[in-house]
Amino acid sequence: MKIVEATLADMRNTPRGRRQRSPETQKLIDSITQLKQGQVMALVPEGNETIKKLRPRISYAARVAGRKVRIAADNDKVMYTLRSGSRSGSSSRAGAAARKAKVQAKALELGKRRKSNISAQDVIEALTKDGASLGVARPGTMVGAVLRSMPEFERTGSNTFKYKG
Repeated sequence: MKIVEATLADMRNTPRGRRQRSPETQKLIDSITQLKQGQVMALVPEGNETIKKLRPRISYAARVAGRKVRIAADNDKVMYTLRSGSRSGSSSRAGAAARKAKVQAKALELGKRRKSNISAQDVIEALTKDGASLGVARPGTMVGAVLRSMPEFERTGSNTFKYKG
C-alpha cells in the first residue's frame, strides 16, 4: 500500500457512483434496493463480524439505497425490513410540510376563537373532527413541536400553549 496526497477538489468531483465499496456492502445495498414491503432479510455474522458491527452497515446501505428500513437485532442475526409507509425523502418532506401547515392553521383558528390556553390534544381533536388525519405515530409530540415553533403561541406547560396573538 502506498499513501499519497490528493486534492479536496478531486475528492469532491469524484462521482459517488464510482467510489469503491466492498462487494459485501454492494450486495447489501442491492438487497435493500430490491426489498419489497413486508419482506424481511437478515444478516448473520461470520468470522470476526459481530451484531454490533452489522447494524451500522445496514443503516449505511439503506441510506445509499435511499430506503428507510427498520432494523432489529437478535442473538444470532440482524434483521431488516422496509418501514411501513416509507417514502423517498422529498415526498415525505412535502407530506411533513403539509401536516405542519394543517396544524398551524387549526391552532391559529382555535387560538383566535378561544383567546385562552389550548393543548396539543385540542388541536388533534379539532383536526379529527374536520376529518383530517396527521398520519404520524405520535401526533401529540408533532403538534407540540409545531406550536413551540410558532411565535403566536407561548408554552405554558406540557403540551399546553397560550395564544399571544
